[in-house]
Amino acid sequence: MTKAWSRLARAGRILNFAVREPRLAASAVETQLNRGGRQLAYTQFRDGLPSIAPLNLRLDPTLSARPRLNVLIPGMAMRAMSGGPNTAINLVYRMSHLGVPLRFISTDIAMDQDHGPLRNHFQALTGLSGEGADVEIVCGADRSVALPIGENDAFFASAWWNVQMIKYALPMMKRKRFFYIIQDFEPGLYPWSTEYALAMETYSLDYYGILCSNLLSEHMVSRQIGAFSDEEFLRNKMTVFEPAVDRSVFYPESAGRESRRRLIFYARPNTARRNLFELGLYALRTANELGVFEGEEWEFLFMGEALQTIDLGRGAAIRSAPWLDYKGYGQLLRGSDIALSLMLSPHTSYPPLEMAACGRIAVTNTFENKTAQALTALSGNIVPVSATLDGVVSGLRQAVQRVRSGSIDPSWVQAPRAWEESFAQALPWAVERYRGGLQ
Repeated sequence: MTKAWSRLARAGRILNFAVREPRLAASAVETQLNRGGRQLAYTQFRDGLPSIAPLNLRLDPTLSARPRLNVLIPGMAMRAMSGGPNTAINLVYRMSHLGVPLRFISTDIAMDQDHGPLRNHFQALTGLSGEGADVEIVCGADRSVALPIGENDAFFASAWWNVQMIKYALPMMKRKRFFYIIQDFEPGLYPWSTEYALAMETYSLDYYGILCSNLLSEHMVSRQIGAFSDEEFLRNKMTVFEPAVDRSVFYPESAGRESRRRLIFYARPNTARRNLFELGLYALRTANELGVFEGEEWEFLFMGEALQTIDLGRGAAIRSAPWLDYKGYGQLLRGSDIALSLMLSPHTSYPPLEMAACGRIAVTNTFENKTAQALTALSGNIVPVSATLDGVVSGLRQAVQRVRSGSIDPSWVQAPRAWEESFAQALPWAVERYRGGLQ
C-alpha cells in the first residue's frame, strides 16, 4: 500500500509539473524519446525550483585557447524560430561577421540534426552569407550528457531562464559578466510566484544589458528594477535598440484585394497569456453582437497559434489562419484591414508595428508608460485602447469606421526600416565589450 501511495504521489508531482511547466515537460518527454529511453536528470524540474534546469557543462582545457560566445537559445530548431529568438540570433550572427566566434546552445528542446535549414535561416534574417562566420550549433537539452566548454568563454542569454542557467555555470568560468538581451519585462509572464521572483532576480546580476525598445528601457529605469537603479550600469553596461520593421516585407499594397474585409486577431492563449486572449475574444464577440461589423462581409482569423474555430454569434466565426512563412505573413497583413493585437507589457510587440507599416489599422492596448500618446507617436495607424472590455470594443468600432472612411496613413511608422539601422549602436557596443573581456 505504501508503494502504491508513493507511486500515486509521484504521479501527482509529475502531473503538476506538466500543468505548471508544459514547455519543459514537453522538452523532457521529447528528449527522452529521442534518446531511446535513457534516464534523464530532470529532478530539478519536478522537485526543485520551477523552470530552472542548470546546464550540464564540463571544462575542456583544449577549448580555453579559443574562447567563444555561447548563445543560449531555448530551441535551436526551425519549429522554434519566433520573434524573440530571431532577434537575438539576428544580433549575434552579425557579431560573428565581426570576428566573434559563436556557439549556439539549444537549452530546452533537442536541436535539429540537420543544421542546413538553420544556417539558411541565419542568412535570411541578416542578409549575410555564411562566409567569414565562425558558428557552431550544439545541444544542451539532454542534461545527462555533459557539454564541453572553455574556461575563457562568455555567455549570451536570450530569456530569463537562460540567465539562471548561466548563473549556475559562472563559478567555473573566468569571465563572470554575461550578455543579456531583454525583449520584455519577463516576470510579467507569471503571477506573483517563484517564477516571478526568479525572473526578477536576473535583472540584479552582473551583465551587459541589451534592451529592445526605448519603451521597455524607460519602464525598467523608472521602476529602478535590479541593475537599472545603478548609474554605472546605465552609463556603461546597457544599450538600447529599436526593433526594425522590414519594409521589404511590410509595406502598403492596394491591388488585388478581396471584396470582403478581414480582421486578424493575434491570439496566443497557450504560450503568452499577456496577449490577453480572453479579453480580445470577448471584445470581438461583443462588438459583433453590437453590429460593429454590419453592412459588409468580414473574415475573422486567429494568428499566432493553431486554434479551433470559435463562434462569434450572428453567423460569424473566427478560425485559425494557416501557418505561413515570413513573406507569407507579410502578405497576410497587407491583405487584411484590421489587426487586434493586445499586449499587457511595456513592449509594443511586433504585429502592431508591422500592420501599421502595411498601411492597415492596428488595435492595441496601453500599459503604464506605453501610453496612447506614445503609441500614436509610433504610427497614426495604431488605435490605442485601455485593456478593458469597453476599451477594446470602442477601439474596434473606431478601427472599422476608419477602414470604411479610408482614414489611414498609407505607410508611416516610426521604426527602423532594416536591422542594419536598428543595430547600428548595439552591435559595435556588444562587440567592443566582448573583446574587452578577452584582455
